[in-house]
Amino acid sequence: MKPKTAGRVGSEHCPTGHGAPRDHRFAGLVSGAQILTLKGERPVETLRTGDHVLTRSGAVPVIRIDIVSVIAPAVYVIAGSLGHSRPDRDALLTAHQTIHLRDWRALAFCGANKALVEAACLVDGEFVRDLGQQLVTLHRIFCAAPQVIYADGLELGTADTAGVPSFTRAS
Repeated sequence: MKPKTAGRVGSEHCPTGHGAPRDHRFAGLVSGAQILTLKGERPVETLRTGDHVLTRSGAVPVIRIDIVSVIAPAVYVIAGSLGHSRPDRDALLTAHQTIHLRDWRALAFCGANKALVEAACLVDGEFVRDLGQQLVTLHRIFCAAPQVIYADGLELGTADTAGVPSFTRAS
C-alpha cells in the first residue's frame, strides 16, 4: 500500500534519488513567494542583493539574485500538508525546488533526521500536487554558501543547494 502523505524517491514523481544531481536550472522561488527577511516577510520580487534573509543559520546577506522566466515542472503544496500548520499557506514551487524536511519524511527518504529533497519527491496527488509544466518567473537566490531559507511557511533551499548533493544532510 502506497502512503498518501509523500511520494517515493525514484518514483514517477521524483526525478532524482537521494544524492543524485539535481536540476539547478529550475530551483528558485516563484514570483509571489513571501520570504522572511530581517525586515519581516516580504514578496521575493522586492528582495535585493545585500538584503538579509533569515536562514537556519541566522540572518545572511543575499549576494546574487538571478531572475528567469522558464517553463518548468511545478508542484502545488496545500497548507498544513507537511506538518502542523506547515506550510501556513498554499505554495507554488518548481518540482526541483529543495525542501528541508525535519520529520519522519527525512528518515523515509534519506535515512537521516533532516534532509533536503525536491518538491517532486513529495507529490502524493492530494496534498502535494503535480501541476505539470508551467510558465513561472523564478527568483534564484544565492548567499555566500548554500542555505535553508524561510519562504511561504516552508524551509526551502537556496538555488545553490540544488547542485550540492552533500548538502542533503545539512542543518
